[in-house]
Amino acid sequence: MVKIYRESFAFFLSSLPALLLFAAVIEGLLWFLQPRSESSVTFVALTIVAYYIHRHFLFGERLTLTMKHGTAEGAPPMKLGWFILLSAALLLVPIGVALVIVVQFPDPQGRGVMVLVLFPIYLLVLSLFGTALPATVARDGTYRLSQGLRATFKTMWRLLLGPGVIGLMLLAATIVSTQAMEALGTPEESLILLAYYTVLRTLGFLTTIFAVAVLCAMYRRTRPGPYVEKGPGPIGQTPA
Repeated sequence: MVKIYRESFAFFLSSLPALLLFAAVIEGLLWFLQPRSESSVTFVALTIVAYYIHRHFLFGERLTLTMKHGTAEGAPPMKLGWFILLSAALLLVPIGVALVIVVQFPDPQGRGVMVLVLFPIYLLVLSLFGTALPATVARDGTYRLSQGLRATFKTMWRLLLGPGVIGLMLLAATIVSTQAMEALGTPEESLILLAYYTVLRTLGFLTTIFAVAVLCAMYRRTRPGPYVEKGPGPIGQTPA
């Protein structure tokens, strides 16, 4: 398990220029477009980043400033469609369940309950079905959902100890730093604030990297033979 987290942090550091650039693009779009719902702009972009991260941990492909990969030996061609749809489903189900629970509470209590309820439900859904994400990236026709379900509890505690802990630390740092920015009276239109959001977005990728590393490792455990203990790198031929 420690190896997974060590490889995750090493990948974050090696990919930092690309992640910083991508975070700047996302925050720049939000800055200029000022959409009512940030998720409408960010979901597909962040899912594409998650897809590239999956390919690193499955096939050893690097994340570069151009966001382009040379397809590793034994890796299938890149196809995003099913991955985006599955990612949306894994996110929308927890949101739907949380909303059903939240409507029982009046505002402003509802917003707090939403946060408290959403993350445990998302953790459960990701633990149950998350190994289907790397299977989709690998285009593995031999993968069965029952294989991932058998690893639910092992997946859950790895997600808690890795991305869960990192996420809580980043959340605490965000709250403290946001309060500091407000205390300093930083104008909403300041470029300093744009740079601040870009840094937060970049650090947020660390949680995603840890989560993807765990899911890819648990997916490998569902594969027979030599795939179980291998780290980032080709996992063998997969069906097209």
